[in-house]
Amino acid sequence: MTAVDVDRLAALRDERDFLLRSLEDLDREHAAGDVDDHDYEVLRDDYTARAAAVLRSIDAGTDGGARARAPRAGRGRAALVVGGVLVFAVLAGLLVARTAGRRDPGGVATGGIRQSATEMLNEAGRRAGDGDLDGAIELYEEVLEGDPGNAEALTYKSWLLTLGGDAGAGLDGLLAAATAHPEYPDVHAFLAIVFFRNGLVAQADRELDRLDALDPPPAIRDLTASLRSQIDDALASMTNGDQEAGGAR
Repeated sequence: MTAVDVDRLAALRDERDFLLRSLEDLDREHAAGDVDDHDYEVLRDDYTARAAAVLRSIDAGTDGGARARAPRAGRGRAALVVGGVLVFAVLAGLLVARTAGRRDPGGVATGGIRQSATEMLNEAGRRAGDGDLDGAIELYEEVLEGDPGNAEALTYKSWLLTLGGDAGAGLDGLLAAATAHPEYPDVHAFLAIVFFRNGLVAQADRELDRLDALDPPPAIRDLTASLRSQIDDALASMTNGDQEAGGAR
């Protein structure tokens, strides 16, 4: 990778961080009544689209060798990212598997011609748990054809896109799902993981606060406990670092 490529990736990462911080600020201003609903939706769509495009550019310009040669942001930041990836991988299987084993209401048969939405969601969860991300995504898309607002299909399709390496589309979808279904716990768990994975600790902390406010099922609460601990440690480390820097001046 040339010096120009390294500089471009660094600029893209700075733009990514700026856009994600802007989304957080926009949410806060909207909640405080400083931004009306129309402007909020327009700005959020713009920031989301731009963030997704930047993430795609980062993915396209970063391979294994490039990552090995790119400048590091310090051992502390690297540790945050590695820790986020580990939690990210564990939750990938366990949260998806939580959907398995459901029945259609009343046990109504579908006749074997076309699976019901519940059956497709169950099968998608099983496929994802077996590592068949593409097959699971196809089923989630089929659910969304009949029910475009299905919270589970929107959330888990986006999550699996992220797992499959399409970070831009995954983030775009998760943010859209969180906007459409803020009461759905899983989407906040996944956003917390994605933000933490990218070193955006404050944003991850915000999503876990939203998750906790929803009184999530024990499975999600237990699975995100370690992430909460890592985020708390990271925030404490960042605060201590700022204090040390201030004292040095």
